[in-house]
Amino acid sequence: MLEKLAGVLKKAGPYVPVILLAFAKAAFAATSGGQPQIVTGAINLLNDVTSWLLGIIPAGSGAAIGYHALMKQMSDGDPATAAAHNRAMRNVLIGGAIGESAVGITKVFLSYFQG
Repeated sequence: MLEKLAGVLKKAGPYVPVILLAFAKAAFAATSGGQPQIVTGAINLLNDVTSWLLGIIPAGSGAAIGYHALMKQMSDGDPATAAAHNRAMRNVLIGGAIGESAVGITKVFLSYFQG
């Protein structure tokens, strides 16, 4: 008897999620605003993260540029070391600009869901 029941459940297993979704109400996950709570929470989280990144990226880039400028000054005129630090400062500037641009694009994308 148990083997027969297990065989039936094994065959019906892939169809159970489809059956459950077919009988679930459409507004089950929706809040009063019309969006599911997980979507609203994800939008709020991304807004908070991008707000923090808009401040952290310039601060980190400035600190890295300051470090490389200090190391360049302390290199005692070695042209190879100075060139390496100049290259690192340029890379930090490019990385900071790309990071700020990516955060800005994400903010613009998220503003679509706010309205």
